[in-house]
Amino acid sequence: MSVPSPPPTNRAPLLRSALPIGLATVVITMAAFFRVPLLPDIGGELSMSAADLGVLTTVFALGRLVMDIPAGRLADRFGATHMMANSAMLVALASFTLALAPVSLVAHLAAFVLGLGSALTNTTGMTHFSSTASAERRGASVSIFAAGLLVGQAIGPTLGGLLASLSDWRVAEAAAGVLAVAAAGALVRFSRRTTGSGGRAAVQTQGMRAAAGRPAIPFRYRGLLYLVPFAMFASLGALSQTLIPIIGGDELGLSSGAIGLALGVGGLFRLIGSIVGGQVADRVSRKSALVPGLLGSAFGVALLAIGSSMIFWLTSIMVMSVSSLGIGVAATMLADLSHGSGVGRRLGPFRFAGDVGLVLSPVIVARVFESFGTGAAVLPVAGILAATGLAVAFFLPETRWLEAGAHV
Repeated sequence: MSVPSPPPTNRAPLLRSALPIGLATVVITMAAFFRVPLLPDIGGELSMSAADLGVLTTVFALGRLVMDIPAGRLADRFGATHMMANSAMLVALASFTLALAPVSLVAHLAAFVLGLGSALTNTTGMTHFSSTASAERRGASVSIFAAGLLVGQAIGPTLGGLLASLSDWRVAEAAAGVLAVAAAGALVRFSRRTTGSGGRAAVQTQGMRAAAGRPAIPFRYRGLLYLVPFAMFASLGALSQTLIPIIGGDELGLSSGAIGLALGVGGLFRLIGSIVGGQVADRVSRKSALVPGLLGSAFGVALLAIGSSMIFWLTSIMVMSVSSLGIGVAATMLADLSHGSGVGRRLGPFRFAGDVGLVLSPVIVARVFESFGTGAAVLPVAGILAATGLAVAFFLPETRWLEAGAHV
């Protein structure tokens, strides 16, 4: 299939907002991830079991599912700073609601709203950074967004756990709300200063033109690329956001601060993996980064099945984290196949597929963990990651050179 290149577009308005969008990604993600090391404390005060906490993560993912596809269309149509400000306010509302939650039902409502804000943040940022770069630099550009996301995921749990150790989990969540409000205010000021009505119209026109001219992508390639976020988000929701904090608190006896610190170290490893993966994707090939990342994630998950010891717990976090570059590289390949045109509308379903995994995995894996133990809970997740890596290796074409005239 030969895919024509779209007409040239003026990307200057989008490029000027790269720094504020990157910084906003860090701060909003920090606020959203304050909650992760607090799960054992939340469960203890609101009488929630491990399975109940799995449902909390699932409700968060349901919020993301609701927002994913609309977020992709909005990201193509409106300015990135405007959409990021909206997502920051959603995260602030959710954080304050969770901080004040008297019962588990209110906590679940807060998790749902937090999911809405998370989806809007991630889809807007990924669309912005994948559509403003040439094919030669697209992998590195997406890795910058992923780096911002991962820095937030590293600092958020660490800071949230520290604040909870010094006070309690409600104070930590209230602090997350304050951070998100500050991010929203800064974005609104930036948007008013740089985007008048003419600038906004230019962004809207660009988005509609990109949507109208986007090339078709064979379903089999889209299906394989959608498997990547499904598998990665399933492991993220079931393990990093649910089982790993539970194992750390209940089986290893760690405090919220210690769990947050370990997850923060994992976030730094994810940052390293993302940067290296973006360079490999640009300088070697997309699949040379994606396939080892998926297989490495499978190995990291499987390490948890060996035994509930501090060494395996920490090693699993680090291996899974450094290998978690798959979502960014797969998104880069999707943008390659789209030739940078109408990327938001493609990333909406892409992230929707991932959030289906995020919805299903926490509650299922948490219940299996309660009934049959760690091995039975984590090995199927490792199997899904490994199978996805092999499918990508054998059935997905390399997309790195499409805009230089290659065919798929």
